[in-house]
Amino acid sequence: MRTSIPFLCCTTLILTSLELISLSADGAESTSPQQLEQIRKNITTLKQTLGSDKKQLQQYQGELKQTEKKIARLSRKQRQTKTELGKQHQAQQKLISETKELRLRLNHQQQNLSKQIRAGYSAGQQQALKMLLNQTNPGAAGRTITYYGYFTRSQIKSAEETALNIKQLSNAEKRLEQSRRQLEKLQTSQQQQTKELQQQQSQRKILLSKLNSEISSKEQQLNILLENEKTLSKLLRDLEPRTPATPKDFSNLGELKGKLNWPTKGRIQNRYGQPRNQGGLKWQGITISGKDGQDIRAIAPGRIIFADWIRGYGLMLIVDHGNNYMSLYGHNQSLYKDVGDIVTSKEVIAALGNSGGSNTTSLYFEMRHKGKPINPETWCR
Repeated sequence: MRTSIPFLCCTTLILTSLELISLSADGAESTSPQQLEQIRKNITTLKQTLGSDKKQLQQYQGELKQTEKKIARLSRKQRQTKTELGKQHQAQQKLISETKELRLRLNHQQQNLSKQIRAGYSAGQQQALKMLLNQTNPGAAGRTITYYGYFTRSQIKSAEETALNIKQLSNAEKRLEQSRRQLEKLQTSQQQQTKELQQQQSQRKILLSKLNSEISSKEQQLNILLENEKTLSKLLRDLEPRTPATPKDFSNLGELKGKLNWPTKGRIQNRYGQPRNQGGLKWQGITISGKDGQDIRAIAPGRIIFADWIRGYGLMLIVDHGNNYMSLYGHNQSLYKDVGDIVTSKEVIAALGNSGGSNTTSLYFEMRHKGKPINPETWCR
């Protein structure tokens, strides 16, 4: 296994070797040609090691990005499957109730029809036949035959209603069977998604361990944090010219200071303006700890202008609220919105996670006005 040498250590050794060469130029008698040659070889070796370490770190970061994006897609798909399962279950319960009611109605109709047929056979048909043969009272015979006709038509109507009910019951049972098959299919799909999600999360742990082994000093951590902040600042600058016109019905965020709801529930871990590293960096937003997968909500109406993975912040959503106000939501497990989507206040837009190499499940939340960070704690309650 290759032993990684910290970037800063490599750089320091290179600089030290260069200083020795410079000193040897001033006092050639103190350093032999063999020593100078060895120093040059050491510099070459250290440069190669430093380049290799950077390349390895970039490779791990690239792999982490792809793995976390896979986790995001699976998580989003799993949420959709769960929603569909709920709808399918409700539809199935409705069909079960409908089928039960149709069976009871059919049973009642069959019993009534059976009674009518028996009554007609034992009384109606024989009485009518006797009257027609005897001809003793033509008026009474005519009325009885008319009543018999009504009775016969009633039997026919009952028979037709029973037949229709049988057809409805058959259709309901077919729909119920289809619903059961669909429900089983969705349950199988959910199990497969869960299994694949667990595999990707295990892969993420391995990659995170490799990344942490490459970052072996506080100086390296500082350099990475600086690079991450530069990447985010550049992204925001690039987004500004492309920001579409904000709909007129968006609220003026400036009038809602101190009245906004937090994007998620949890404990604030890092506060705006607190020191972030010994190098003098400060938090430009806050981090809110919470449970894996819990809802992240938009603080106000707006339009999604960024929905992707960014180094150091993982899966991030950026919402344009108009009037030069933006809100940023990072380290998400999954994103439920895409660029261009309009969101309402308190609408669920993402799931809480730890993407971007974070070791804890938390939301990184920023607010900006005219491109500059502002303290979320003075805006949200």
